[in-house]
Amino acid sequence: MNKKVALAAVCTIVVLGIGISVLQNMQISEKYSQVFTVDATFYPDKKIIEITYDDSTQKTKRVVLEILGMQTSFQKIFDSSSFVAQVPFDSVPQYGWRSMPVTLAVEHDEFGKIGIKTDVHNNGEPSSSLIFSRS
Repeated sequence: MNKKVALAAVCTIVVLGIGISVLQNMQISEKYSQVFTVDATFYPDKKIIEITYDDSTQKTKRVVLEILGMQTSFQKIFDSSSFVAQVPFDSVPQYGWRSMPVTLAVEHDEFGKIGIKTDVHNNGEPSSSLIFSRS
């Protein structure tokens, strides 16, 4: 009987820990999504991906923008709270845009280091969701 009680206690603690972690991540994402605006749109007629970034608090010190999954990695550094970057791109990748996520490593005066990830979407389609992480 004691083993069952101990196992139940451990399981309860684990479930509570996971629940608290998920709740905190949801609160952080909600908080950051009100501050940071990021979009990555592919314009097939212009053959570019246009990436926009805006920090409504204007407290961004530095942003490292990277597009993953490319044959030659694209990386650019910005020292601004907002920017628009245009990256030449011929067509939608063979395995879709999810195979080439756009990541931003943000250094923020108030929040510290924040990671933001999104996917490119075609012009005229809804924006992809943002995923935030703390570094």
